[in-house]
Amino acid sequence: MWIEAIVMPREEQKPYRPLPQRDRRALYEAGRNESLQFRERVLNYLQSHRLMDAVKWVSEPGSLPMVTLRCHEQVLERLRQAPQFEAGQSLSLELQS
Repeated sequence: MWIEAIVMPREEQKPYRPLPQRDRRALYEAGRNESLQFRERVLNYLQSHRLMDAVKWVSEPGSLPMVTLRCHEQVLERLRQAPQFEAGQSLSLELQS
């Protein structure tokens, strides 16, 4: 059965320090680059652990370091065990009219 999983980087325990003010375009580009690099790390993990056969779809990079997967539950469990990722199953909203 296919599920939808959301993967994000595990937060480090560093104290918060606000970044200097930047223009929106630079901020967006920095977020986009971080998202692209994070997506590559997730894909590398999946490939190195031979989990790609259990993945149907992977989201494209956005402006946040987050990846959405359509995968089997075993993939989600392996991602949850990995120390570099926070992973969970997205909620299914079934709307009725």
